[in-house]
Amino acid sequence: MRRTPILARPLYAVAISLASLAAAGLLATPAQAQREDKKKDDKKGAAAAKPPQPTKGFIPAYTDLKAALDAAAKREDVIAAKAKIAETEKAYRSARGRAAQDAARGQYDAAVAALGGLLAPEKGKVENAFAKVGNEADKFYAGQLAFTYGGLAVDKATQRRGLVAMIESGNVPPAEVGKYHYYAAGFAFDLKDFAAAEASLKSAIAAGNNGDDVKGLLAEAQNSAGRPAEALATLRQMVDGAVAAGKVPDADWLERGVVISYNNKMGPESVEWGVRRIEHYPSQAGWVAAGQIMREKGDYAAMDSLDISRALDRAGALTISTPSVQREYIEYLQSAVGKVGVLYPGEVIKIANQGVKATALQATDPFVRDALAEASRRVAADRASLPGLERDAKAPTAALRTVLIGADTFLSYDLADKAAELYNIALAKPGADASAINLRLGIALVKQGKMPEAEAALAKVEGPRKPIAQLWTLIAKGKVVPTS
Repeated sequence: MRRTPILARPLYAVAISLASLAAAGLLATPAQAQREDKKKDDKKGAAAAKPPQPTKGFIPAYTDLKAALDAAAKREDVIAAKAKIAETEKAYRSARGRAAQDAARGQYDAAVAALGGLLAPEKGKVENAFAKVGNEADKFYAGQLAFTYGGLAVDKATQRRGLVAMIESGNVPPAEVGKYHYYAAGFAFDLKDFAAAEASLKSAIAAGNNGDDVKGLLAEAQNSAGRPAEALATLRQMVDGAVAAGKVPDADWLERGVVISYNNKMGPESVEWGVRRIEHYPSQAGWVAAGQIMREKGDYAAMDSLDISRALDRAGALTISTPSVQREYIEYLQSAVGKVGVLYPGEVIKIANQGVKATALQATDPFVRDALAEASRRVAADRASLPGLERDAKAPTAALRTVLIGADTFLSYDLADKAAELYNIALAKPGADASAINLRLGIALVKQGKMPEAEAALAKVEGPRKPIAQLWTLIAKGKVVPTS
């Protein structure tokens, strides 16, 4: 027993499906099949091709098993044992904590084993029925009753065996084959036979049962089998398909992409899925997670880390105090302070005060207190130097470094128009790192509200900084945290 995965449908649907088929006359007993075949022979003549018929040697085994199962379902000891299973399953699902879950699982397994012991004679008759199979019709009916026994005994292995037998017999209605493969895959998944689950799911898709629930379970099977890259490829296909159809991808698919990639230490993929999640569901927690995953997996220098923090702030993700946001404010301040002195005093003061107001920082914390004190001491002189920085940066002979220092300083004070002007000058200088400068230019343009121009600049960012540019592109597109 396991908790149903996010992307799977409840497997009890197979019982409903089989019951519906029987009610519609699509499933019949061997004796009924023989009568139907005789009618067809009478109409078409002895030379007509006959559909598979149950063999005479199989019918007694079928009849014996069918009667035994009908009787067992009414026995008081069986009914009481199934009630015990339901009780222990409920306890397991409500258990909290590993120890409690393990204990509840043990009770559930014991209850299932006790029921299996009560139904051991019927299980023997299932084996006898399979032993008497002489053709594909026999195989279908044996599978049908094996599935019935499995449901009665809570024996998923036998249920799956029954479904597979019915499929292999070739007597499942064509329109239902894909469903049967899907249900067989679900039982295989519960049994942790992930290779069998994957094979059945691929057969279901090939048979036309290619819905998102099927593909979602396929991704789970691939990941559980130790092939996370294939699982992510399946999820990516689902997300891309939804986007191409003009739909919003299911949040669970994006969540699974983040979890699978992160848990398997897949750096670039973790970053990709973190960004894709906020593209479609731009929550506060999602934005913070995307930035922190990016910083963790990208191993960025302080200046690049600063641009990640700025993106989270601009997206509205730093307004609620949570442990992750508290950590982010510290990261932000560390990047803005720098290694020697205070790199951007105006920004340090702004962010420190903002963090204290949001209760994400404590004014009495030594790091916060010292950063604020040093920034406050330096900010007046720093602001007074801005005209000179601008003059030097605009000089025809200005070195690239001089221009970038001026541009970065103006950006730290949210003087985005002046910063953008200097970044454009820097782009024309020999030795300019176009990706780094276009990233900062894009940020400056976003701060000015020039979103199309910002997107154009950010689209030119390649290499390690490209994911940071993607964050700012989402901001330019309005994928920010919704305001209440």
